[in-house]
Amino acid sequence: MGDLKYIFLDFDGPLNTGRNDYLDPDKYGHHFDDMAVRNLRRIVDRTGARIVVSSSWRHLGLKRIQEIWKDWGMPGEIIGCTPGLWGDGRIFNTRGEEIQQWLDENAPTDYSYVVIDDMDEAEAIEGQEDFWIQVDPHCGISFDDVELAIGILNKEENRSRKKRTMKFILLLIAALILCKVIWIMIATRNLGSFETEKKDILRRRNYLMEKVIISPQELIERMPSAVGAQFQGEWALYSCSMLSASLVNIAYLYPETKDESKVAIDSLIKMVLSPELRRYDYARWGEDPLETLDGDESHISYLSHLAWMIAGYKQIGGDGKYDKTYHSICAAMNRRLLGSAGLNLQTYPGEYVYIPDMLVAIVALKLYSIQNGGKYASTVQRWLDNMKEKHLSEPQGLIASMVLADCDSTNCVSVKGSYTALSCYYLTFIDEDFAQEQYQRFKASFLKKRPICGFKEYAYKSPLLAMDIDAGPILFGLSPSGTAFGIGPATFFDDLTLRKRFLHTAELAGTTVVARGKSHYLLANLALVGEAITLAMRTATSWN
Repeated sequence: MGDLKYIFLDFDGPLNTGRNDYLDPDKYGHHFDDMAVRNLRRIVDRTGARIVVSSSWRHLGLKRIQEIWKDWGMPGEIIGCTPGLWGDGRIFNTRGEEIQQWLDENAPTDYSYVVIDDMDEAEAIEGQEDFWIQVDPHCGISFDDVELAIGILNKEENRSRKKRTMKFILLLIAALILCKVIWIMIATRNLGSFETEKKDILRRRNYLMEKVIISPQELIERMPSAVGAQFQGEWALYSCSMLSASLVNIAYLYPETKDESKVAIDSLIKMVLSPELRRYDYARWGEDPLETLDGDESHISYLSHLAWMIAGYKQIGGDGKYDKTYHSICAAMNRRLLGSAGLNLQTYPGEYVYIPDMLVAIVALKLYSIQNGGKYASTVQRWLDNMKEKHLSEPQGLIASMVLADCDSTNCVSVKGSYTALSCYYLTFIDEDFAQEQYQRFKASFLKKRPICGFKEYAYKSPLLAMDIDAGPILFGLSPSGTAFGIGPATFFDDLTLRKRFLHTAELAGTTVVARGKSHYLLANLALVGEAITLAMRTATSWN
């Protein structure tokens, strides 16, 4: 592709979501959605693309639109409008035909372009599908849309080479799948109940206890260095918290293991209390999360997981050695939560509120209230009511994945498969009826049964092959993280047929290795946290 880059931009949906309608309009009307405009600016800044208006707003005329653009301080340069609207005299059947006509008349031979529209690919003509980004009209241009647009506009390979590469990858994948069919049948022959799976579950527990319960620094170093120091620290923490959750589940499922679980969780809590595992949070906030509990900064990522681990320890009969820390953390989280503008806390400064991180804090407060005569129960209910009232996506009715920080108005930045699957699991601790409702809604919008069963990462698109920072490598539109987290609610709500299919997918992706009384997926050698997550989800059960 050449140096000339174009964004064919629709206004209603990508920019005009209605979220700014509470502001007083100016002479042009209500301003566009702030977050959508910021995301458009990111695309323009990173690509240098110029804008061609494909929206029905073009009936205002190019000069009028350019005036609006200038007066509102909008990003990029508008250089034209697609043909075919009132007064033009030409008739086109689809928006894609209008776009192609503009390109034929105005673009040189060498160019790249992207279409940002809330209409689906049915409006595209043949050859435009790979350049068409359908946005959620209720959220506008999202962070995921930004990354996709930048990737399309900055891509140097031509489309034919991309197709050849994709065909090769698909053939290779098909060959691997065929080779694994027999192995999957053997490895998953005992799936069906906790009794038939007991041997495998305990073997996976044994593997994780050996690999995770080591020195804190060693655990951090076992996380892939390619993700950077922050994510190494996060993944080490999550490995501990998810293994801890697995051990609580296993203590409930197999009561004879309860004493072993208490000893192991005790060791995990001590690891998480170490300076090494607090370091990633300290680096982002500029202060230690445990030494500043009287302060006002969030630290929700670290504190919530530690509190959840202590709650689980006490839930299976652990002693009171961590009670002082437990009380102090929950009191700090409760105070900070009630003092926030939107009843939500940022994981890190200057970023969105990531709802799954908030949910861990709410889970910890819920368990604390059960163990301490209902203390903080009203905060838990208030937070849940606030989410139901203000932060459900349209039209799916799913709890938001991300919301704007310090915002007390209705908003939903994004709904992603990986986030929503994890939220469904955490909600089982808080409100089982709402969790089941969310799980059913999630399945309705994100479940994909063929060719491989799992949850999609995006509701409105299903890329054959892509990379997502949260979900990992996306294949056939499926989210690896979303599918792994989805095992949790499937297990909790006895959705046994779907659970079995998810575990077949896990086996297809991971390949179980058995040795010396221990089992694990081969992928655990690359991402130990994934093994811990899958075991926690596979054993999900009520802690009440």
